[in-house]
Amino acid sequence: MSQRLRVAIIEDNATARATIRSHLIVLGNLEVASFSTGTELKNALKKQNFELLIFDFHLGQRRNGVEWVQILRQSQFIQPSTGIVFITADRLPQTIGQIIDTHPDLLLLKPYTINALHRGVNHYLEYRKHAATALRYMDEGNTAAAITTLDKRRREKLPPRVATDLEKLRARLLLQKGDYPAALAIYERTLAQSNKVLWAQWGKLKCHYQTGDWSACHASLDDMLETLLTRDKAFEWLACLSFEQESYEKAEFFLDHIQDSDLSLPATRLKTMTYQKQNRIVESIDLLQKKREYNRSTKERFDEFTFELAEFYLSIAQESPHNHREESLSQARKLMGVAARSQSDLQVQQRHDYLLAYSYVMEDQLSKAREVINREHMNVFQRSSASTLIVAARVVNSLGDEKRALEMLELARNKSELGEMPAEQQTLQTRMLTAEKDTGLADKRAEQFNEQGQQLFVKKQYMDALAAFYRALQLTPDEPAYQLNMLQTLLVCDTDSYRAMTLQTLIAGLLAQPLSDNNQRRYAQLVQQYPHIATVTKAPDNNSSASEAG
Repeated sequence: MSQRLRVAIIEDNATARATIRSHLIVLGNLEVASFSTGTELKNALKKQNFELLIFDFHLGQRRNGVEWVQILRQSQFIQPSTGIVFITADRLPQTIGQIIDTHPDLLLLKPYTINALHRGVNHYLEYRKHAATALRYMDEGNTAAAITTLDKRRREKLPPRVATDLEKLRARLLLQKGDYPAALAIYERTLAQSNKVLWAQWGKLKCHYQTGDWSACHASLDDMLETLLTRDKAFEWLACLSFEQESYEKAEFFLDHIQDSDLSLPATRLKTMTYQKQNRIVESIDLLQKKREYNRSTKERFDEFTFELAEFYLSIAQESPHNHREESLSQARKLMGVAARSQSDLQVQQRHDYLLAYSYVMEDQLSKAREVINREHMNVFQRSSASTLIVAARVVNSLGDEKRALEMLELARNKSELGEMPAEQQTLQTRMLTAEKDTGLADKRAEQFNEQGQQLFVKKQYMDALAAFYRALQLTPDEPAYQLNMLQTLLVCDTDSYRAMTLQTLIAGLLAQPLSDNNQRRYAQLVQQYPHIATVTKAPDNNSSASEAG
């Protein structure tokens, strides 16, 4: 007999919970558990795994189902292979759009029939049977083997819906592996059959984003602005692109199209950053206060925005002279206490304690900071958020442990890339960049990224090499060796831009400074190999006083 599939139902209404359970039991070979809150599920996941989670979207005065899926994925409480089903009576485009963004295996709108539930779950079970080997490889972190398995499955005769679901999984894995052309081909092939397939629309956009093709991103996003299901998320993406180009007013303009009450936590964080970049601190605080009030009846979300406001006050203190930090630090500590009050969750407590330690660091009370971070739960980071790790890196670096700070920043970067939401990745990357510069670790981090880029270039993994060189230049924008590496990779890729960087601005920046003899030779070789770049921008005449590049 095959192993029983473990299913968890998360529904705050006891009657609805019992009804769904009774409908599932009759399908046989299912081990069904039920929970009234995401917190109950999270506690259960510390002891066992579930292969399928069935969420109601609205969970009373708690985080909604989408928020729980995002949290559980990022903190690695659920495996990559875990199936997701959503059931909701809410037909608002914003709600359906949020659900679709989590890539659910099934969405049922209430009132649904028993037959619809049975058909949907039975289809998922059939898909899971065909995908079983690939899903096992996914959980083991062996993406290449999972893709190979799915490639073999494509040659078999499969039911049409199963074949579509396997192709969707294959595209997701190709995107994760960094094989963007192959993933893009699947998304474009799907959209050629129907341009309304949301998972293919978002997949295509992510391919363009990961390859730094922002012109293609804008074209896709313009189309998405016409659809209610994708409108708010499209504005978030446009704001992220503008923010990275340092067009903060434009980023604010796009975010203004989303009602403040509908802004997600990452989008709210991004909007406060746009205000901060424009020296509009009061408006940042007002927005966070407003979001706290909107969510006062939803405890977990209220605590999240409270933590955000606390971190914002800490950022104000960081940018203030030592003798003007007291008020901001006092406000931050009060808010931290409110957010962590009556919380037994270790991740919440760890976040509170690292923020507290950071506040002590800013007062030069290093012994107090050291005492806080020596607590037992402070050194377990498997489920820590990227945001907590960035603060932790600041603290341990201030206490003299540079090596550990670098490790934390790298772990934070890896975790930030797990996020599905564009605003989340953008804000975390901005916080990381700021922390790397504030702590004096920018040069070492840039060296690490440059070395990664060189290794990837040798392996001909050019798109990943571009990403690494781009990060190095974000940290040290005037380093000629990094500029030349980026330039060479752009030319090999036959593209004139990557994200916020264009060939023209890169060459202008490179030639606007003295170059060493070695770097001049490298540039001359590139001009000889790619003559067209000599006309991109005119070289200045000051290279005769060259100094050796670092």
